[in-house]
Amino acid sequence: MQANKIIDIIKSTVLDVKKQKQEMISVDAMANYLDALKNDIEGAEEVDQKKFESDIELFRAEHERNLAHYEAQQLHSVEMFRSVISYGQAVLKSTMLINGGAAVALLAFIGNIWTKGISPESVGSLTSAIAFFAFGVLVAVFGTVGSYFTQYCYHESFQRAAIVFHTLTVIIVLGSFILFGFGVVDSYQAFVEHLNPHNIPKATS
Repeated sequence: MQANKIIDIIKSTVLDVKKQKQEMISVDAMANYLDALKNDIEGAEEVDQKKFESDIELFRAEHERNLAHYEAQQLHSVEMFRSVISYGQAVLKSTMLINGGAAVALLAFIGNIWTKGISPESVGSLTSAIAFFAFGVLVAVFGTVGSYFTQYCYHESFQRAAIVFHTLTVIIVLGSFILFGFGVVDSYQAFVEHLNPHNIPKATS
C-alpha cells in the first residue's frame, strides 16, 4: 500500500474522532489503531504479492503459448517453402527432360530416315522442331539459375529482389513449356509431311 494512502486513512480517522466532539486522542487507542492498521497493510501487501505472482504466472503461460504458436508457424512456413522449392526444381527438371528427350528422339528419327529419303518440307519442320526443343532446354537452364537467385534472395531477406526473380523464373518455366508445345506441333507437321505419299522423293535409276 502506498504511503499517501496510509496518511489519508490516519487523517480520515482523526477527522472522524474530531467530528465526535473529541479534542484528545488516547495514546493507547492510537497505538491499538496503528497496530490494526499495520495488520491491514500487511494483509493487503500479502494479497498484492499473491496477485503479482498470479499475474507473473499468467504472463509466463501466455508467453510460452505465444512462443509455441510462433515456432509452429515458423516450422510450417519453412516446410511450405521447402515444398515449393522442391516442386519448382521438379518442374525445371521436367522441362529439361521433355525438351532434351524430344530433341534426342527427333535426331534419332532423322538419322533413321535420312538414307531412306525425306522430303524438303519434312526437313524444314524437323529442323524447326529440334530448334524449339533445344531452346526449351536452354530456357530451362536459365530457369534453374533464376531459382537459385530466388532462394538466395529469400534467404538473405531481399524480399523485392526475391519476388522479381521468382516471377521471372515462373515466366521462364512457362516459356520452356511453350517452346516444347511449338516443337511438338512442328514435329507433328514433319511426320504428316513425311508420311504423305506425294512428298516421298522418287528413287532415281
